[in-house]
Amino acid sequence: MTPSGNTCLTCRVKHCSILKPCTVETLSAISRFKTSYAFKKGEAIICEGTVSEGVYFIKKGVVKIEKNAPHGRSFIINVCGQGNIIGHRSVHGNSVQKNTAIALCDVTCCFIPINYFNDILKNAPDLEKQITEDYLCHLDQLEKKSISLAFKTVKEKVAEVMLVLADIYNYEPKKQSFSIDLSRQDLADLTGATKEQVSSVLKEFERNSVIRYSGKNFYSLDTTTLQSIAGA
Repeated sequence: MTPSGNTCLTCRVKHCSILKPCTVETLSAISRFKTSYAFKKGEAIICEGTVSEGVYFIKKGVVKIEKNAPHGRSFIINVCGQGNIIGHRSVHGNSVQKNTAIALCDVTCCFIPINYFNDILKNAPDLEKQITEDYLCHLDQLEKKSISLAFKTVKEKVAEVMLVLADIYNYEPKKQSFSIDLSRQDLADLTGATKEQVSSVLKEFERNSVIRYSGKNFYSLDTTTLQSIAGA
């Protein structure tokens, strides 16, 4: 983990984060107490079971959020990209982190110590509102994920995950290329399937021209067809 520094008011990332509607006063307060950190691929940003030290805003890169599961296997709850906030669900008192966040590639985050973040929240109803909305959005996502895991086919779940990844990696049809930082096992963990099942579905998608890929490189996605398959 390597520290660096910058300011928040002119940061372009705030436009795709919960900070977008926040006032100049709130952004100035955050800028005053934040530090920028760089994490290498595979490095843990937060660890489940440790005392919360603060919150992180992802400025660059992609992070997977995991939950420890029985038999030593981790369950991937979510994948977060630029603009997302992590660690904020354990900011009250001496709460422990509920999940583990691991950098899937080189990641840059802005970190705010928990005591300063709580002080800012007391005087920033705009930020508090955004945090509340993020909580509600997270609960909604968990509910949808539970339904998906319980009732959708592997094919539907893989299509759903591909749409999520396309959004995280800012896929644009004109560019027709993006590279994910997730392994086939990660995709399997996200869908509740096996690596073999995920690989089989991806090959089927390619045969039917729904996607074009090689390894972790995806050259094109038919997002309309993927939405139809996923039931989105």
